Amino acid sequence: MASVINGTNIVLYAQGNNAKYYFNGSVIQGTLGSLIWYQLGENENTGGSANFGKSGDGRAVGFITNINYPGQTSIPAGTWTFVNYLDITYSLDYSPGFFYKIYKWNGSAFTLIATSSTTLFTSTSKTMYTTSVSVPLTSLSESDRIAVEIWTVNVDTRDVTIYTQGSNDSWVTTSLYYYSPIGASTGCSFSTNTEQIEVTSTASAWFRQFKNDVTTWNISCDGFIGLKGFTYLNLMQYQLNRTPMVIKFSIDNDNGDGSGTYGYSVFNGTANITSISLSGPAEGTSTYSLSLQGSGPYTISGTQAPTNGGSTITTSSVKMFTYTAIGGETSVTFIGAIGYDCISVTRGGIEVRTINSVGTPTGEDVTFNSSTGVLTFASGRVLEADEFVRAIFK
Repeated sequence: MASVINGTNIVLYAQGNNAKYYFNGSVIQGTLGSLIWYQLGENENTGGSANFGKSGDGRAVGFITNINYPGQTSIPAGTWTFVNYLDITYSLDYSPGFFYKIYKWNGSAFTLIATSSTTLFTSTSKTMYTTSVSVPLTSLSESDRIAVEIWTVNVDTRDVTIYTQGSNDSWVTTSLYYYSPIGASTGCSFSTNTEQIEVTSTASAWFRQFKNDVTTWNISCDGFIGLKGFTYLNLMQYQLNRTPMVIKFSIDNDNGDGSGTYGYSVFNGTANITSISLSGPAEGTSTYSLSLQGSGPYTISGTQAPTNGGSTITTSSVKMFTYTAIGGETSVTFIGAIGYDCISVTRGGIEVRTINSVGTPTGEDVTFNSSTGVLTFASGRVLEADEFVRAIFK
C-alpha cells in the first residue's frame, strides 16, 4: 500500500445544482457515429468566435461533453435552458426555425433523451434565442457523455449561421449537478467512529463481546484556503443557514517518491459545518480552520488499496504549487500544471480575483496558459523579492 498519504493536496468540494455547459465551437471532440462533434464544455472557451453555417433543413452541428462528464448515474428530471445566437438569410417566410436534440453516448451508440419544440426565427440579423426543454429522469453510466444537436426546419434554400464563443457566449443550463472545489488545506483529517453495543453473555468465555452499531464521521481542516469564487463568507453563510454541504474529500495517495503512482481516494458524503475559525497573521497567509460533521453514510471511490498498476478515480485531480520570488519576475512556469485549469492564485496571502486563460494581464489580474504551464503577471505588478505565490490547479 502507499507509504505516504500526501496531505498537501487535500481538497474539499461542494455540490451545486443546474450545471452549465458551454458550446465551445473551436474545440473538436472527434468523429463519433460517423459525425463530427464539438465541445460541450464545463468551462467557457474565451477564444475568438467559432461559427457554423447550415443550408436548408437538417442537422446543423453537434456538441458533446468531455470524456467522463458529467460522471453521474442519472439525469434528474427538470428543465434545460439553451441560449444561442443564430441568424438566417433574407427572409422569415414559411416560419423557419430550429430545435435541439439531447442524447447520451455510451461509447458505441447514441440514445435520444429529449427533443425541444421549435424556436422560430424572429429576425434575419444575429439574435440571441432562449429555448427550454423538459428532460425526464434518465439513468446513466458514470462513463456516459451528454450530446446536443441543433437542427434547422422550414429553412428551405436559405442559410443559417450558429454563433459560439467570443462575444457570442452560448450555453445550456441543465438539471445536472456539479462539484466545485471550495478550498485546499495544508493539514486535514477524516475520522470515523462506530459505536459498539455489548452483547456479552454466559457463552462469551470470560471475554466481553460487542456488535457494531451507529457510525459517525467528521472532517477537520487546518490552514484552509478558500479557492476562487468561494470564501470564508460563503462557508459562514452555509453555517448560518444550517445548509448541509455535499462534499468530496480528496487525498493524494502518493507512494513516497512524488510520482503519484497510486492516484487519489475520494470520500463522498453530506456534512454540516460545525465550526469555522479565521486566522490573519501579520504579513502571512490568511487561513482558517473548518470542522464538518458527516450526516448519513459516506462512500469511497478511487484508490483504496493500491495494486499493480494502481487505479484511477472518476473525478479530476487538484494540484497545488508554490513559488518564492527572487524579485522582478513577470511569469512563473509550473510544469506539473500543464493541461490543468488554474482555479486559485494568491500573492503574499492575498487572493487574485481574476485569472485569465488568454491575453495580457493588467492590474492585479494574472493569465495562465494551460498548454505551457506559464502563469503571467501584469508588467506593472511584477513579483517582489521574497513574495510568496501559491497556485492551485484542477
